[in-house]
Amino acid sequence: MGGSRKQTVGYRYHLGMHMVVCHGPVDAVTEIQVGDRVAWSGNITASGRINVDAPQLFGGDKREGGVYGAVDVAFGGATQTPNDYLQARLGTPQPAYRGVLSLILRQVCVASNNPYVKPWAIRVKRCWRGWYAEEAEIIEDEGASSANPAHIIYECLTNSSWGMGYPASSIDDSSFTAAANRLSSEGFGLNLVWTQQSTIEQFIREVLDHIGGVLTTSPSTGRFVLKLVRADYNPAALPVLDTFNVVELDSFQRAAWGETINEIVVVYTSRETFKDATVTVQDLANIQAQGAVVSQTRRYPGITSPSLAARVAMRDLASVSTPLAKVRLKVNRKAWSLGLGDVFKLVWPPLGIDSIIMRIAAVDAGTLTDGAISIDAVEDVFGLPSASYTAPPPTGWVDPTPEPTAASPRRLIEAPYWDIARSLSAADLAYLDPTDCFLQALAGRPVAGALNYELHSKTSSAATYEARGQGEFTPHAVLAAGIGQAVTSTIGYHSEVDIDLVSVGSYAYIDDEAVAITAINTTAKTLTVDRGVLDTVPAAHAAGSRIWFADGFQGVDPTEYAAGETVNARLLTVTGRGTLPLTSAPTDSLAMNRRQNRPYPPGNMRINSTAYPQVVQGDLVVTWSHRDRLSQTVGLTPQSAGNIGPEAGVTYTLRVFGETGSLRRTYTGLTGTSLTYTLADDQADSGLGRPNAQLRIELDATRDGVSSLQKHSVTVDRAGYGLNFDKYYGGY
Repeated sequence: MGGSRKQTVGYRYHLGMHMVVCHGPVDAVTEIQVGDRVAWSGNITASGRINVDAPQLFGGDKREGGVYGAVDVAFGGATQTPNDYLQARLGTPQPAYRGVLSLILRQVCVASNNPYVKPWAIRVKRCWRGWYAEEAEIIEDEGASSANPAHIIYECLTNSSWGMGYPASSIDDSSFTAAANRLSSEGFGLNLVWTQQSTIEQFIREVLDHIGGVLTTSPSTGRFVLKLVRADYNPAALPVLDTFNVVELDSFQRAAWGETINEIVVVYTSRETFKDATVTVQDLANIQAQGAVVSQTRRYPGITSPSLAARVAMRDLASVSTPLAKVRLKVNRKAWSLGLGDVFKLVWPPLGIDSIIMRIAAVDAGTLTDGAISIDAVEDVFGLPSASYTAPPPTGWVDPTPEPTAASPRRLIEAPYWDIARSLSAADLAYLDPTDCFLQALAGRPVAGALNYELHSKTSSAATYEARGQGEFTPHAVLAAGIGQAVTSTIGYHSEVDIDLVSVGSYAYIDDEAVAITAINTTAKTLTVDRGVLDTVPAAHAAGSRIWFADGFQGVDPTEYAAGETVNARLLTVTGRGTLPLTSAPTDSLAMNRRQNRPYPPGNMRINSTAYPQVVQGDLVVTWSHRDRLSQTVGLTPQSAGNIGPEAGVTYTLRVFGETGSLRRTYTGLTGTSLTYTLADDQADSGLGRPNAQLRIELDATRDGVSSLQKHSVTVDRAGYGLNFDKYYGGY
């Protein structure tokens, strides 16, 4: 026999199920979604049977099938009887499931080729009408209906099954009625689900957050009072809190712009998809004031209207984008009737407050022994146009921040090779031109509150000053007594400024001589220094000479100037009150002298083995040590150090001057470290057949046609007279 056989290509899955949706009663069931797709829509308002007919919902039998079959909708009314399908499947007796909305699937096909049931969602309309039924349902801008939030709170407070179970007599009916009317006129309806995963108190707070409301109890009746934060008051009729009834004003502060928010993102629920949607609003003026967008996200899942979400976003933005004032005060019992959410007018002349409308955020009614009422309040955003201020009385406080004044004292110096070599890389140093010159500024702090200064400079031929950088003020002091030539010295000082910033191992200038700080005693006001470091030599200095602790405290001009140019500089002092105007700053000038390129003078100069002798008889044996500026960049070399270098191409010049100051003899091109000026040479040079009464010996270095910045100059007495010490500068 022949014939055909049927082949199984898949399965359809039918399911009987009892789904309890929510507490009842409800107004209507309008939609069933399965797997985020609409399986049925309509408007069933009483218990009955609907037919779901969507066999192609998931692609039909060739894919995941669809949903179709009979579904009983049980509204859970007081007279509801047990469902026949549940009785047939589960037996009797069977509960009637009154008080809840439920769906009974009567072997409904839920899928094909897929044994997994997709999630079901039921759109339910429920507006509780047990109180003030006329305003229980609110029609929103888009025509959809929502529940009145005042009714939601009322039911949460009074429902004895799942709510807080308060009697209706505990509700202040007039306040709830006024709130319900206002919310209805605003089209402010909510669509919320309470899943009992939070407390009923938390759910009520969530509703209040949505509508901008406050739930409190009346101090006179003890009933629940619902207040909406709205511009629903007459400023002229508000109670006044002032010096007559305020016992103590603990604090008054106003938020700064940096504490405000200028963008609000509201997350609400899309009515069509049940998923999150967003609306964003911004305060452009606040963004301009802060220079940035400061955003905050707020979730309002009970809002399903995009237009209402936008209005709520603007409501929240108005309250957080304005720097509102906050106050904490204690008042007497005259303010007994004020409660949470109430507004009052604050008048406080000591702070210059003529009238500010404040809204109470927290209140403590006090105790039997202390009747003062503590109030925390914030400036009401709706009352801002009514706020007025008077000038507060003078505080008597004097701002300690000084006005910028000219830096004093001041000095310009040409940068030594030591500073340039330590600030440039080896590659940049290699490109340094021999004629390049750089300017440094030394400036004393004019007043204690001065912060630093701006260095502006130009050449004498330029028309305008250019900003070159910022300089730190230089510590400085004054010599307490004069000092002579020496290899090392311990010196006293006075009139010091910023001396605490000076560190051992740094260098300072006394007049034009650079010295190395080897010890400092700020109590005794003494310094121990190595004399004549860098490209300088020891010299005599009078009492009152200024000591500049320059190392690390120079204002640096990075401009490359040419040798021979005169540079003008102005130092603009900076304080907390601003910067000294360029036209108010005095002008200092300095001629560039090719300092960084000049050879170092020889060191360790001695006559007859003595540094700076007073009397010398017989032959004069002058000795010295080589120096090399290119090698002396690690530490500050004292005069007593031995040979370093010499730098390539360096020769020495020694000059002998007679008792009248006339040049007697010059030795040039010296490459060694000693020279003897004999007694016979002295007698011959004097022209008198006897030695000069005094001799002055000068010693400097020369390289490539330029001489050292400074030269040694020692005067010796050939006949027992006293010594005089001089120092000469310049190049040849």
